[in-house]
Amino acid sequence: MNAPNMEKILVIDDSSTNIVLLDALLQREGYEVITSLGAIEGLKHVENLQPDLILLDLLMPEVNGFDFMKSFNQMNKDIPVIIVSAVGTSENKKISKELGAANFINKPVDIPALLNLIKNTLHTTV
Repeated sequence: MNAPNMEKILVIDDSSTNIVLLDALLQREGYEVITSLGAIEGLKHVENLQPDLILLDLLMPEVNGFDFMKSFNQMNKDIPVIIVSAVGTSENKKISKELGAANFINKPVDIPALLNLIKNTLHTTV
């Protein structure tokens, strides 16, 4: 059972492997996890489930992470987004920041660094 005060993290990634790994890791850390295999479904989850934080992949079919951010920004939600991507170029980091991402972490993910980043992001925006 999920406690009512658990922080909710929405994980949006087109890789089911990444989803399963992040889901297990985050649940073990005490977070409620919502998963989405694509940006369109992810936007619906933002609206309906009100997550406290979003972990977002950039490279996804149909709607990529940048397009998700553009749509997300129009929703006027005050939810921090951490980009989790294998394409950590300076250009992608710059665009992510311009689109309002709170932070960017490269894949393959350094687990302790990601968990620290999540904690810091959640507790500086609360």
